[in-house]
Amino acid sequence: MKNATTIREGYQPLAAVAACATNLTDFASHGLHFKRQLLQHLLDHSVESVMITDVNGIIERVNSAFTEITGYTAEEVVGKTPNVVQSSRHAPEFYQQMWQELAKTGTWNGQVWNRRKTGEVYLQWLSINTLTDEADQVTHRVAIGHDLTALKSTRNGRSLFTFNDPLTQLGNRQLLTSRLDQALAEAERNNIGIGLMVVDIGRFRQINEQLGLAWGDDILRQQARTLQAAVDEADTLVRLQGDMFAILRHSRAQDSAMAQLADKLLGLMSQPIILADNNVVSLQPSIGIAIYPRDATDNAGLLQAAEHAHSMAKRAGRNRFQFVDQRQHDLHHRELLIEHSLHHVLNTMLGEGLSLFYQPQVRPTDGKVMALEALLRWQHPKLGPLSPAEFIPVAEQSAQSVRLDRWVIEQVCMQVALWQQRYSQVPVVSVNLSGQQFSEKDFADWLLACVKRAGITPQSIKLEVTETSMMAHRERSVAMLGQLRELGFKISLDDFGTGYSALACLHQFPLDELKIDRSFMVEASQNARAFLLLKTIVKLAQELSLNLVVEGVEEQAQLDLLANFGPLMVQGYFYHRPMPVIDVAKILDLG
Repeated sequence: MKNATTIREGYQPLAAVAACATNLTDFASHGLHFKRQLLQHLLDHSVESVMITDVNGIIERVNSAFTEITGYTAEEVVGKTPNVVQSSRHAPEFYQQMWQELAKTGTWNGQVWNRRKTGEVYLQWLSINTLTDEADQVTHRVAIGHDLTALKSTRNGRSLFTFNDPLTQLGNRQLLTSRLDQALAEAERNNIGIGLMVVDIGRFRQINEQLGLAWGDDILRQQARTLQAAVDEADTLVRLQGDMFAILRHSRAQDSAMAQLADKLLGLMSQPIILADNNVVSLQPSIGIAIYPRDATDNAGLLQAAEHAHSMAKRAGRNRFQFVDQRQHDLHHRELLIEHSLHHVLNTMLGEGLSLFYQPQVRPTDGKVMALEALLRWQHPKLGPLSPAEFIPVAEQSAQSVRLDRWVIEQVCMQVALWQQRYSQVPVVSVNLSGQQFSEKDFADWLLACVKRAGITPQSIKLEVTETSMMAHRERSVAMLGQLRELGFKISLDDFGTGYSALACLHQFPLDELKIDRSFMVEASQNARAFLLLKTIVKLAQELSLNLVVEGVEEQAQLDLLANFGPLMVQGYFYHRPMPVIDVAKILDLG
């Protein structure tokens, strides 16, 4: 929609109405013939509606555009008040403020919901000017209006905005956005609440698949009629997309009223629908509800909050409504911010805020650093330092983990190359792979090309994959990891003991190393049976010729438990915390 400034520019020709007749009485009785002709021409040929009232608000004259827009002829409205076109969408305070401003300044401009003769409510930009006589007494008021829901180009006659959904004949998302803007402005001005519902009919995909698109469209039209009959006349009902609708409530937006409406809609929409071929369809609608200003204070935020509440209702089992859970909404908003920021960071290719820390893996018999694990850190510009436990799952859910992995690998390869130029012995560096890499057919070729560009060998890099992701992508992971291992990369099974723990399957995977998760180590230090299981896993790994890394070693007592387990490496705070590159250099200097 055009902003208010642009829209007002369209009214400049009709501003001449007031300019050429500052005294309407003078015009009517004593004005010049030229002024009468000019005013008549403007009234007859304007696309804006014009209504002229006397000082008491009684309509004296309207133009043909008024009739075209409202459906009322001059004979039907002359002698009446403007209430004839008034909708019920504004609170009484709205009109009180309008009249107060007219009395104070002589003019009023703004968006108003009015009603056509057919009963249809439409959005109008309205400019009201006050006319006075020589004694500066108010004689008339001129209201100039433009129908914003049917804004036309006078040059080509083509509609500039399409607010109609052709399937259901309801409004569409554009109409909702337009009316949300107006409703929010009015709500802020009058300190009132508004409500927004997002509704889906449920099981729509199955209906399309089982009965076909034609029946699906018919059901959508039926449900649209059901919703239209159920909502208030002053509500805005639109089809957002697919089987999703939205209802904007301009008044009575308290929780109790919104819940009452939602409960009513669920009852109506879940009724079985009998189709023409006697098929019976049962639907499972879900409704999400957001309230201004509690849940959001702007257009996009309110719609996002309602959509999130709708998503929660679906997850909870459908056929129910859900208000915004503020804690869940805040968490969802935070996740979206992380997702969008991550997308930006990866697209700029600068890795802004991203950095790598390295945690040594130590041989406890002599304290020698045998390997380094690269750990990703992120200093978010708005949220501050983010834990990988928070942003890695977001990257996976938003299908960005593949690109994030590759950014890390590229940085590691360049860093290893720099170290190898300076030091004669550089430990192997391990990087973590997400399960989504197993779906990337080019990964092995890409990785080999990456290490070659950096000028290092595959033997310099160790790839850590979790037990869970390997088992979830079993066939693909076996094939890909086997290919990578043949190229010279080391393969480590990470977080062993937290996932499937399929001991019998270990021999089927192309592995060089087994990493026992920190939680397993903690349990083994407190429980005799867990300690016995740990001992068994260590023995099994040795028999399979797998290197062994035990994570989470933080105390001497834990290290003592491993004293008789044979050759292994430990990783944990007892020796080293994750450290930046500059501190790794100090360790390599000692090596």
